[in-house]
Amino acid sequence: MAKTKVKTLHQKLNYIQSNLKVEKGRTNSFGKYKYRNLDDIFEALKPLLKETESIITVTDEIIGCNGMNYVKARVCFMAEDGEGMSSSIYTEGWAREPVTRKGMDDSQITGSTSSYARKYAMNGLFAIDDTADADSMDNTDHQAGELSKDQVSNLLEMANKADKVNIVASKIDDRTINKGNYKASIKKLEGMLSGK
Repeated sequence: MAKTKVKTLHQKLNYIQSNLKVEKGRTNSFGKYKYRNLDDIFEALKPLLKETESIITVTDEIIGCNGMNYVKARVCFMAEDGEGMSSSIYTEGWAREPVTRKGMDDSQITGSTSSYARKYAMNGLFAIDDTADADSMDNTDHQAGELSKDQVSNLLEMANKADKVNIVASKIDDRTINKGNYKASIKKLEGMLSGK
């Protein structure tokens, strides 16, 4: 595979965002919809990283809030420019560990949550469209007013930028923020961010 002629970090990231194609080749047996997982993203991404002479690192941080564990995943994209200077850009994704998940021990629950948070961060960094994708979970027993994982991740990511993550996480946990006031909560956080 020939090396691309792009030089800067932003040019390399733009090239990858424009050329990365990750098919939804898996089927959720509960919801009967197609989805992709983290392995699929890595497999499609590696040739483009090699082509652009770029690398990524993926790390997790466990954050406890109100008795719940959240996984904050960070994906960092790094490359050198034509002058040999290195630069980077990153995105973060959040996911909350469920208290229990049928058929999984504690380490599997954390691993599953980490994979989801990492996938969400990869989607953001590489502009991967992942609408209506909740991996391979059975979501049929969620309460009508409960936020989706994507909504929780969006709120926590914005709250982190506004230095309000603990407050927002507690409001998500006690259902003060729910599907009914999700849009209003997003607007309030956007207002906090624009005022910074």
